[in-house]
Amino acid sequence: LKELLAGPTSSDREAGYATELPRGVVLRGIRITNGVAVANFSSQLRSSAGACRAEAIRAQIERTLFQFPSVQSVIIQVEGKEEEVLEP
Repeated sequence: LKELLAGPTSSDREAGYATELPRGVVLRGIRITNGVAVANFSSQLRSSAGACRAEAIRAQIERTLFQFPSVQSVIIQVEGKEEEVLEP
């Protein structure tokens, strides 16, 4: 997730890769318990606008975490809260 938050490198950008994550988002913490990854981010994650962008951000975070076999589901939090996270 830290690599995801750092954004694409210059060579990644040249290859056409981009990110929808807003600048300045910080990973506050992550824990994996019984296959559930709970990722807690700073309030900057809420600065996304629109349903398509929110869905793209959610997909980037989930796909990053689902690459690990110990993760079967993902909960995304902002400042420790799940309500209305990445909602348009």
